[in-house]
Amino acid sequence: MPALALSRVGARVVESGPDGEDLPASAWERLEALPDPRSPRGRIYPLACLIAIAVCAFTAAGNDRFTAVGQWIKRAGQADLARLRAPWDPLAGRYRAPDEKTIRVVLDRLDPRALARALLGDRPERRRGRGGLPSGSVRGYRARRAARQAKMLARSRLRAVAVDGKTCRGARRADGTRVHLLGVADHGGHLLDHLEVGVKHNETSHFAELLRPMDLDGAVVTFDALHTVRANLDWLVKDKKAHYIAIVKRNQPLLHAQIKALPWRQIPGGCARERGHGRAETRTLKTAHVSHLEFPAARQAIKITRWRQETATGKSSRQTVYAVTSLTSAHATTPDLARLVREHWSVEAHHHVRDVTFGEDAATSRTGRGPVNLATIRAAIIAAIKDAGYLHIPEGRRDHTTPAEAIRLHGLD
Repeated sequence: MPALALSRVGARVVESGPDGEDLPASAWERLEALPDPRSPRGRIYPLACLIAIAVCAFTAAGNDRFTAVGQWIKRAGQADLARLRAPWDPLAGRYRAPDEKTIRVVLDRLDPRALARALLGDRPERRRGRGGLPSGSVRGYRARRAARQAKMLARSRLRAVAVDGKTCRGARRADGTRVHLLGVADHGGHLLDHLEVGVKHNETSHFAELLRPMDLDGAVVTFDALHTVRANLDWLVKDKKAHYIAIVKRNQPLLHAQIKALPWRQIPGGCARERGHGRAETRTLKTAHVSHLEFPAARQAIKITRWRQETATGKSSRQTVYAVTSLTSAHATTPDLARLVREHWSVEAHHHVRDVTFGEDAATSRTGRGPVNLATIRAAIIAAIKDAGYLHIPEGRRDHTTPAEAIRLHGLD
């Protein structure tokens, strides 16, 4: 009989346990729809349970490695394991808790695109405490929240997503290459999807593969000069019915020369000033309607001039950037274009949070699909903390260190 407790049948007699009937289905349906990469023989823990444990464990501040996940689940009580749908062992009379290796093996084998669809993309609206408001532990930051609300209102008028790549520097493969991810995020900084590419210079060949499953009708796609490729933009405009803002550098010499030669001195521009991060910055943006550019659906050329002065040293710098867009002045005003160009860096900010707050660049997990799936889990945690009303991710992680708090944050209660 003791062997029965270790078998698949014995461990799953009461899979959700006596307290599992009132769990909400919305958060679990996506996890339960994931294709299980394991052999049916010998399964003890449901796949959805293992992913839920990983997401909740990595939420806590300081839990950035698999060893921390193992410690976190050992501290979880029986009520927490029940809410996480851990299997019930009828012989021991308790819920079973997986060890760290079980979760590591699953994440190394799980399909990354399936996990990204389950945890990212169009997520159900998260609860923000009672009455839909942020919890009492979320600090005010009135000025910052007012600016954030204004940005959200502007984004609702013109939806935009940003495409950018990121190298996981600590995840070095056996052949010496590093794991490189190409991701797409909305301009609020929420990652929508990503996939692994061979090296940075292969990003352009995966551009369509990344965006193909998404509904981009009427949306604006922003990206850096690496993705200013005619074939990709032609596909974006004709097949996806989307708009674009493409940065133009000398990798497109003819296009760059044509835009640079426009009579910019005769064109008035809008100006914006900003102070922060140890510098004062002034940005001027000018636009010109164009009809002679041999580029897919090009309607306007853009010239952006940035003046920066370091607050501490007084050192000044000036940078000029050119871009081309399929948006007309009827689609987007000059302030709209300035905002869209500026907010492209929200995807860079998302990558920065993963590196600094979650230590992604220092993580050495490199086997199988583990690095991609771990990046997906980190992105899902960032989204959940933002949806809870936090402006700073470390603050949200510190407020959700216990299993009960993390389960509630991710809507798994």
